[in-house]
Amino acid sequence: MPEIWFRYGTTDVALDIRFENLYKELIPSPARLSDEQVNNKLQGIPLKENSLIIVLSSSAATRQVLSWIVDSAATKGIDGVNIVILPKLKDFIDIRNEKYASSVLGANDLLSLRETMNKFQETFFLSHSAYDPLFGFEGTPTHLLRSFNKEKMSQAISLRSSDLPSPGVIAEPYNLALSECRDIYATSVEIVSNADRILDIYCGSVEESFNNASSKLIESSVVEEHHVKSEIVSPGSEPIYHSTLTESLNCLWNCTNILSENGSAILLSEARGGLGSKALEMFVQGRLPIPLPTESSEYIEGQEHLIFLQAMRKKYDIGVASTLPQYYLKTKLGMETFDSLKQVLAKLLSKYGKNHKVTLISDAHSTLPKVDMGFNKEFELPDKKE
Repeated sequence: MPEIWFRYGTTDVALDIRFENLYKELIPSPARLSDEQVNNKLQGIPLKENSLIIVLSSSAATRQVLSWIVDSAATKGIDGVNIVILPKLKDFIDIRNEKYASSVLGANDLLSLRETMNKFQETFFLSHSAYDPLFGFEGTPTHLLRSFNKEKMSQAISLRSSDLPSPGVIAEPYNLALSECRDIYATSVEIVSNADRILDIYCGSVEESFNNASSKLIESSVVEEHHVKSEIVSPGSEPIYHSTLTESLNCLWNCTNILSENGSAILLSEARGGLGSKALEMFVQGRLPIPLPTESSEYIEGQEHLIFLQAMRKKYDIGVASTLPQYYLKTKLGMETFDSLKQVLAKLLSKYGKNHKVTLISDAHSTLPKVDMGFNKEFELPDKKE
């Protein structure tokens, strides 16, 4: 009997599963950059005196690259490199670390952000590229819209092609994010990584780096699989992806394209930080209906997840193992709740039969399973006759 370990918050939990019930653990295995290759790419970053580095995401790769940039500046005798982070990252990047001399970014709209940038000779954005259920991909342009341009966020939601999440798809919301950043004159450093492996780094204009990183993600992280009836999903090794339900849902939406109709997706989300967005909090408190935003409506942080969740529940069974109260998850959000992986497995075998094969995804933040359209039948062995 194999023992599969999943990350759950800051700990690992084991799933004991029989070989006959395990379909596959989906783990992308693209080529990684060596330390020498990473250093060579970072040499091309045009650091100057009085430079500003704005950190937009938190991951092991982001922190590693940030450390290398700081060391490179020191080696070159460059002083006055200022590092600021988004407020939501303050629990994941140590702003007291004297090596980084970091502080929390005080800007809260594009105007105040530009005013901050104008105080420095050069501005760099540092971002970990990933998938995004609304924009298709996550990177500097989408971070800037989400953090500093709520008006355009409403427009992005109104431009969605359906109520289902669309990670890995370049469509109108993606183009909107790019168009809103074309007059932001800064250097963007986009990191593409898988768990603790850096796959590539792109440095250039905001648009150029984002496009290149998106292309690399599609090339490196997509796993083609058949339709499956069930999957157990862990967001990955980074604590931030488990910190709130919203962060974990961003990862879950990457993995639902391979589910067959009425299939089951079970998410691991410790969510010690709570629901993670204003829209989810207002909804469970009964202060917000499922929103139908227009370009002129006010964007409420996280409202796209309410739209996605409502649409996904019509097609699939969505479950979650979490520390959040069952009242929020089950009664308000309509998600089936579980106390342990043992309970999850028992439920799936009870629902689909004792010979059912479960698909496991242990790094959902960096994994985008996609059905091979040349063979898109469900993978499921028939039940044995007694």
